[in-house]
Amino acid sequence: MERDGADVVGMTGMPEAALARELGLDYAALAVSANFAAGRGDSAHAVALERIEAVLAQAMGRVRRIIEQLVAG
Repeated sequence: MERDGADVVGMTGMPEAALARELGLDYAALAVSANFAAGRGDSAHAVALERIEAVLAQAMGRVRRIIEQLVAG
């Protein structure tokens, strides 16, 4: 995918976006990259679950703040 110009490859989003469009619903995605560069560099053979959990724990605080601001706005 890198050869095609991709910087990030996600594992979800398409089914939800397609269904939302079908139903005429607005749709936005807020994504967290918990395993950036999976399969490359030091993650070529395995990624420690603890590393992914740490990234998710940190990111979820930011996600909550973004959602709170959107709801309040």
